[in-house]
Amino acid sequence: MRCNDQGTAPYLTEYPVPDSNISYYKDLQPLFNGKCGFGSQCHTAENPDNLLFFSTREIFISHVIPGLSVPLVDPVKDALNPEQAPLYLIITESNYAGFERQPPLSYNRAPLTEREIEGIRNWIKEGAPE
Repeated sequence: MRCNDQGTAPYLTEYPVPDSNISYYKDLQPLFNGKCGFGSQCHTAENPDNLLFFSTREIFISHVIPGLSVPLVDPVKDALNPEQAPLYLIITESNYAGFERQPPLSYNRAPLTEREIEGIRNWIKEGAPE
């Protein structure tokens, strides 16, 4: 099964993320679900090639990108340098660990906005709280 090329979830094209006190469940889980999960049909249980669950913070941050031996986010280590967290790199770099920048533009999905990317960076810097 491949990712859906019909665009992101029709509910929102931009997800509001506060400047601080960012919550995985309140602020980021809806963003990841909409732009990476059910909205794109990429990272879902129905697509085992791209399986990544967003159901809990613990499952999400401990996910290991294929080919790497580190989790998406180490709440202690990455808080000191959020720009080096695998999660941050995979959403900002054109090629990280052999993967296209996420979400990939090749499927005509709305990319993460600069505000959303900054929100993810700030969440990592805050220690990736619940």
